[in-house]
Amino acid sequence: MQINWSEQSRADLRELLSYVGANFGRRKSEEVLADIRSRADLLKDYPMLGRVFVKDIESGITYRSLTAKLNKIVYTIEYDTITIVAVWQNRRDLSRLKKQLS
Repeated sequence: MQINWSEQSRADLRELLSYVGANFGRRKSEEVLADIRSRADLLKDYPMLGRVFVKDIESGITYRSLTAKLNKIVYTIEYDTITIVAVWQNRRDLSRLKKQLS
């Protein structure tokens, strides 16, 4: 399996790391990044590891999510490609993310 990061997920990750770095320091920011990357890498071998998060009936797309400590990695699977569509902090309102995806 191949993993692709969408532009939105990259922007989410930059925003998250900027926040963590500003509030908790560079080392903590690096730890968060390493954790998210290692969890995402698990999807190469275990793409169904995450649970179903949202099913968009109109488009037929199923979004899955995998927790990385205090964050969610939201992704889709199509053939042999996993696309990470968002990185979301768990303390944020999940209904906003669900609306964005549907």
